[in-house]
Amino acid sequence: MKAAKPLVAIVILIAIAGAAYALISRAVQTDILLSDVVATPIQEAKGSVAVFMTIRNSGGPDRLVSARSIVAQRSRLDHAVADAGLPIPADSTPALAPDGAFILMDGMGGDLQEGRMIPVTLRFENAGEFRTQARLAPPRSRGDVGDFGLYGIGDICRVEEGEPLPQVEIAVEPDGDGWRVRVQAEDFTFAPDLVDEAHVPGTGHGHLYLGGLKLQRLYEPEARIGALPPGKHQVRVTLSTNDHRAYVVDDLPVSATAEIIVR
Repeated sequence: MKAAKPLVAIVILIAIAGAAYALISRAVQTDILLSDVVATPIQEAKGSVAVFMTIRNSGGPDRLVSARSIVAQRSRLDHAVADAGLPIPADSTPALAPDGAFILMDGMGGDLQEGRMIPVTLRFENAGEFRTQARLAPPRSRGDVGDFGLYGIGDICRVEEGEPLPQVEIAVEPDGDGWRVRVQAEDFTFAPDLVDEAHVPGTGHGHLYLGGLKLQRLYEPEARIGALPPGKHQVRVTLSTNDHRAYVVDDLPVSATAEIIVR
């Protein structure tokens, strides 16, 4: 009978440890929130689907390392610059977007009818795995973006003769535990009041990317990136029209890149 007390104590300790682990796991997982999850078949690739979503990270730096679905033969992070995955800055709301990195699923099973729900599992380096569902939207075309060294499957705007020829340069510098991005644009005006309106040559907004992941739109020539996971990170800014097409001059995208190394 005396051996019962130590056994009970061990059971209690195991239960306490299990509860603590569960609390820690939940605390980590609440740093990531997935929303606006949609999927769209790609017209030029039968059985292929692109998945887009918003990722809200209210915690420290992380990295999206993989994605999968039980209804796809293959899934990958398309347009990710680094093999390690997509860096997620601390306290940020990036997006897997048509004009940036996204999840590409091939060999999809079943009919790709609008409204169908597709299960998706994302794995983050620190926060762990998250399961969500993507609602199928109407198909979309790959566009011309890939032909010009841009991310995603969006559209382009070729600058015509006689129109302003936008140019852009960027500088990145440390800012506390994060980074400050400064944009210098020529023959281009940031026009937040014209977003979603008709194209006006030489006006528009910018897009800020980190390792291929779209961080935000730029309506002014400055932005801040939060703390980053260790590694080498590519920062890229592109200029876009009011109707969200990437500017292209002489078959080259109007964009600039810089590099951040976090040790």
